Amino acid sequence: MIAVPPFYCPIPSAESPHTAAAERTVVEWLDKFELFESPTQRDYFARSHFPAFPGRSLPDADPELLVLPGKEVMWLQSFDDVHSDEKPGATPPEEYIPLLARLTRIMEDPQAPLLPDNPWAHALRDLRLDVGERATDVQTERWVQANVEYFDGLLWEAVNRAEGRIPSLDDYVAMWLKQSGVYPCIVFTDIACGYEVPAADWAGPRARTLREMTSVLIGWDNDLTSYDKEVARAAERNFPVVQNLVSVLAAQYALPEAEAVALAGAMRDRAMARFLALRDETVATGGPELARYAMGLGQWIRGYLDYSGRSPRYTDPTNPDDAAVADPARPGWTVVDTLGPGAVRTDLPALACIDSWWA
Repeated sequence: MIAVPPFYCPIPSAESPHTAAAERTVVEWLDKFELFESPTQRDYFARSHFPAFPGRSLPDADPELLVLPGKEVMWLQSFDDVHSDEKPGATPPEEYIPLLARLTRIMEDPQAPLLPDNPWAHALRDLRLDVGERATDVQTERWVQANVEYFDGLLWEAVNRAEGRIPSLDDYVAMWLKQSGVYPCIVFTDIACGYEVPAADWAGPRARTLREMTSVLIGWDNDLTSYDKEVARAAERNFPVVQNLVSVLAAQYALPEAEAVALAGAMRDRAMARFLALRDETVATGGPELARYAMGLGQWIRGYLDYSGRSPRYTDPTNPDDAAVADPARPGWTVVDTLGPGAVRTDLPALACIDSWWA
């Protein structure tokens, strides 16, 4: 197992008092649409506490609206397991492309009678109708677009898997912005809290860059916290390559695993420092909705670390289809408020795809 480095994140922990109630509702929704392929997988999804991610990221959410991102995370994780992470060989691109196209159309027009026998299609349609009732038209369209971008990333990953290809670092970072599944979650930052980021602010460079940084940070943190699990899955199910920042760094720079882990940790800490600087600048100079949104995005970063450190999906790398699941292999992650002497490295890779962040 790798030694997961401490995560620099001087954002205080928080949690909605309605997290447990939202989780119960989401598990009922999981059962209603049967978003699992076996009873064992169903129990694994239920005890992974997926709704705790938005629960720890949206402390001020309306209790009824907090259910929406909880359902989103449940849908994303169950769909990903069935079509990417758990299915031997994953879903081949020739099947994935029409499936994702039809799911996209369901989000665009939930009245479209597509995929009548697919549980994930029924659940996604239900979520789309719920979002449409509770969010503004502008916010609903942002939600649709966020999920479509995630689908784009899934196709990229599927092609890599099918061809047994480890992408270049720049390609991986650029596509991980979408494939990480963060955009469909953080789109609820204003929806669940009862306000709307104005269109000019949403489309402006500060909000866009903060969203990108949030996606990259959570994506890289996920790579570090789930690396052992992904390696175990690859060995168990004969996946040709592991799509993970650590493996990409090791391949591109011929690094031992431990050095690749340390480099990944240093990259995310640098990105964290830049996120905090841009967030604080935005809060100081932006309008009230944009300032609230910037602070809310930061809470997702901390929320992921707190949620994942308590979820067996990340702390226990065993296969959910095992007859007996081992006790969690890790106690969680270490989160620090400051960077120690020598923690800021000057030998980090140049990344053309996010070069504008440092300008």
